[in-house]
Amino acid sequence: MTDELDLNLPSEDTIQITQQVRVSKGGKKQPKKEKKSHRVLWVVIGFFIILLIVIGVWFYGLVKDNIDTILYDDNATIHDIATNDDPYAGSDDAKIVIVEFSDFQCPYCTQAFPTVREIISTYGDQIKFIYRDFTNSTIHPQAQKAAEAGECASEQDKFWELHDKLFINSDLSVSAIKQYAGEIGLDTEQFNECLDSGRYYEETQQDFASGIVAGVDGTPTFFINGTKFEGSISVDNFKTIIEELLVIYN
Repeated sequence: MTDELDLNLPSEDTIQITQQVRVSKGGKKQPKKEKKSHRVLWVVIGFFIILLIVIGVWFYGLVKDNIDTILYDDNATIHDIATNDDPYAGSDDAKIVIVEFSDFQCPYCTQAFPTVREIISTYGDQIKFIYRDFTNSTIHPQAQKAAEAGECASEQDKFWELHDKLFINSDLSVSAIKQYAGEIGLDTEQFNECLDSGRYYEETQQDFASGIVAGVDGTPTFFINGTKFEGSISVDNFKTIIEELLVIYN
């Protein structure tokens, strides 16, 4: 015979009911945690949306100011490319400002040369035509000294005379350039000293850097009152653009 202990253990039905109650209680608490997490998420999303709106408004105002400057300033040009320290033809007060980025050894610039001279001759003081250097020494090894030579000639107010010589003649060696300087009546001693010293190297490099910032990636590139035109422009097209601008400004 064995002793039987009464442990008062709950029946299976009681255990199942208890488990169901626990599961049910736990199930009621979970949605509260999920709602709280969703609330935090929406707060974070809202913050970033507001931040993006603020940045967008600021950026729009910045761009609008720049656009207004180009549209409403008569002589506004992109990235201040219309400088006062580069050689120019025409009138300093002209409403129509043309900036050419060029390279004396560039064949396409040579093609554009007659058009440039005709435009300058035809419109005179009605325009301001500025010449800026954009030398590509990698494929045009003689262009750099030719650009410096132009600046040296400008010291004696004969930039355009040397400009024409350099485009008409294919030999742009230093010795040839010095010969051209004598042919156009420059003080050769002063000119030779200037060219040999390389004192305008930095000036020509500044022109190149300015061109890069303005979006120039080849020569010739023209800016007519801030609007960019790439490559050689025909005389007729050039004149059409200028005539339309003259109607607006006169």
